[in-house]
Amino acid sequence: MASWNSLSLDVTYQIFGWIAFVAWSISFYPQAILNFRRKSVVGLNFDFLVLNITKHSSYLIYNAALFFSPATRRQYREKYGWDEDLLFWLGSFLIFSFGWACLDKFLIYYCIL
Repeated sequence: MASWNSLSLDVTYQIFGWIAFVAWSISFYPQAILNFRRKSVVGLNFDFLVLNITKHSSYLIYNAALFFSPATRRQYREKYGWDEDLLFWLGSFLIFSFGWACLDKFLIYYCIL
């Protein structure tokens, strides 16, 4: 069994993490494009959109608090230690969650019309 600190496991984690990120990132675009082309939201569940915007907005608030609040970063550092790349990753998470919250708002607006 490999050590948790092994290079091979780290590379494997990185590869699977990026695959999951890309798959999750592109998963909602086909539905949004289809709805826009059809000028219809038939088949799109409004409950899904409400739950999705709740999820992405909560994730955005969490990331913003961790990225912009020195007190929150200090508490995180005291509990988990400090990673030099943390601000880079938090910035990318912040952009990701902001983008998805905006897409969710667009789809809800499109449903209401």
